[in-house]
Amino acid sequence: MMKHILLLLGESSSSAVASAHARRLARESGIGITALSGVDEIFIEAPMPGTIGGAAYRAQMEGGLKARAEKAQQQLTENFINDCTGDGIAPTTLSFHGDPVEAARAASAGCDLIVAGHDVTFRGLRSESTSDAVSQLLRTAPRPVLICPDHVPPEGDVLVAYDGSVPAMRALQLFVLIGSWSGRRVHVSSVDPDGDLAGRRAGMAASYLRLHGYEVDEHPIASTAPPAEVIEIQAAHSRIEVLVMGAYGHRGLKELLFGSTTQSIMGTPRSFVFLYH
Repeated sequence: MMKHILLLLGESSSSAVASAHARRLARESGIGITALSGVDEIFIEAPMPGTIGGAAYRAQMEGGLKARAEKAQQQLTENFINDCTGDGIAPTTLSFHGDPVEAARAASAGCDLIVAGHDVTFRGLRSESTSDAVSQLLRTAPRPVLICPDHVPPEGDVLVAYDGSVPAMRALQLFVLIGSWSGRRVHVSSVDPDGDLAGRRAGMAASYLRLHGYEVDEHPIASTAPPAEVIEIQAAHSRIEVLVMGAYGHRGLKELLFGSTTQSIMGTPRSFVFLYH
C-alpha cells in the first residue's frame, strides 16, 4: 500500500496536472506528499562554445536563467503549500541547487511513487517536450514514475504493455501494490511476431491481475512492427486513463521516450503513464 508521494514541481500544464493528481491521491488516501523544486545548475552553468564577447554574454544569460529559475522555485513552493492548505493536507517541501536527477533520486528514497509532468524543468524555462530531467529519471529512478499529460484524461481503463521481461513484471507488481486504479478494468497488451508467445505473456500478466481482483481483457498481438507503435495506436484509440509499462523489450522504451515520431507517447502523452525501468 502506498504511503508517500514525491511530486516534482514545474510551471507547465502537465506539472499542474501532476500537482493536482498527487494532492488528490494524498487527500483521498490519507498519504504523505513531498514536493521537490529547484534550480538545474548543471544546465545553467554548462560551458558554451567560445566567441568574441562570449564570456560576458554567457554570464548575462546564466544570471537571467538562474534568477528566473529561483523565482519560479519560490513561487511554485508557495503555490503548493497554499494548495495543500486548501485541501487539508500537511505538505513537506524540498529544494535543491545542482543536479535535478540526483536530487530527485535522493528524495525518492522516502517515497513509493514519483509524480511529474512530462515536460517539467528546473531551468527557468516553462517546459520542454520530454525534458532531460524526466528522461534521465525514467532510466535510473529507484521508484516507479507516474508521468502526467497536459490535460487530465477522462476516467477510463488501464492498458498494461507487457513483454514478460523483469522490468515489465516489476512495473505490473508495483502498479498493483500501489493500488490507485484498483477498481478499473485492465487491458493487457503483448506484442510479438510469435502470436502464441504474445498470448502466453498476456495470459501470465492477466492471471496475476485477476489474483488481485482486477477485471482483465487480454490482447495478444502478433506483429513485426515495433511494440512502441502498436501500443501507441492501441492507447490512442481506446479510452485509456493510464498506461502501465516497464522497459518494453530492448528497443521499446527508447522508442517510446525518444522516438523519431513527433507524437511519441512520452512527448505528448494522452494518458497517465506509470513506468518502471
